[in-house]
Amino acid sequence: MRLESRLSRLRALKGSVPFIPGIKGTDPFIDRLEGECIAEGVIRIRQRVPLDGTLGSVELAALHDTPRLPGETGDPRRNVYIDTETTGLSGGSGTLAFLLGVATVEDDAIEVTQWLMTRFAAEASALSAFAETLTDTDRLVSYNGKSYDLPLLLTRFRMQGLQPAFATLAHLDLLHPVRRLFGKRWNDCRLLSVEEQLLGFQRVDDLPGSEAPAAWFRYLREGQAEALIKVVEHNRQDILSLAAAHSVLAQATAQPQAFDIDLNALARWLCESHNEDQARTLLQENATRLCADGKRLLARLLRRTGHWPQAVAIWETLAASGCLESIERLAKYHEHISKDLAAARRCCDWLPPTPAIQHRRQRIDRKLNAARHPLRMHLML
Repeated sequence: MRLESRLSRLRALKGSVPFIPGIKGTDPFIDRLEGECIAEGVIRIRQRVPLDGTLGSVELAALHDTPRLPGETGDPRRNVYIDTETTGLSGGSGTLAFLLGVATVEDDAIEVTQWLMTRFAAEASALSAFAETLTDTDRLVSYNGKSYDLPLLLTRFRMQGLQPAFATLAHLDLLHPVRRLFGKRWNDCRLLSVEEQLLGFQRVDDLPGSEAPAAWFRYLREGQAEALIKVVEHNRQDILSLAAAHSVLAQATAQPQAFDIDLNALARWLCESHNEDQARTLLQENATRLCADGKRLLARLLRRTGHWPQAVAIWETLAASGCLESIERLAKYHEHISKDLAAARRCCDWLPPTPAIQHRRQRIDRKLNAARHPLRMHLML
């Protein structure tokens, strides 16, 4: 084995960063990352992305405004966008995050910070450096972080005997609103799909996240840095896309006509956020675009506010297509509101003979008999 190769391998096995913390230019690998060694085996990479450009079709200037999703108000918390690259995708106590990245929007730029471990023994230092950047008033924003990144980090902190103070922070996982609004529109809801469908962005020469573990282990064994540098770039892009996606999702919920979102899902979200008037307005403005579920929700909201003629018109349209729920709604309406008992009885005849429907039929029949023979019913009483 050539001496140069042997030395390269030895440096990798030792962590490749036996340098003075904070000093740049001490290793070609660190220089290529534009990073600095902050502890034995930990490289910190910082990048400042001005908000005067674009990411795909997204104007980064839009990130000046704090994104607000349904139910959110003027919250002073800082959004901290977070993503990790790990030694495996299955989780468990043997999996660690060898690369942690966060980003925050600061004034006129996105500030991205990444911590790259170049040896196993550096985990405690890397985790501590990450934790020191967070405050009690921050909110973490991730993509699938509730199921993967955060549980993994909690495990690693505890295994290193560190206090995971971030465990109490608020956490927004953008995968869930994306699934809610576009799950029926797209083939999948991966972050790459968000980039293509929402951000108008496609990666070039990107190393897939599934190849990140092999790239890190190859660096540890052989000192080969090319693939690991691409992992760092991949992680940085994930974080930038996450911040942009948060902004665009807020725009989509505020201006749904400009996006191909599931209007019924958005209306339900608004209802859950105690914005039923806004949900009703949204559905009424897009009545011709609604699916059957959206129409049923609109009718229910109209009923709650006493807009009976509009609700009945929707139920009748749905009933004509065989919607049993709408037929039952009409039966209740005609029995209790319009007092058209004959119409209520006809609706019951169209419904399957469940115990509840049978009970309703009997009650309506008694009311019809009373209306036809008021004297007889009086004598019976």
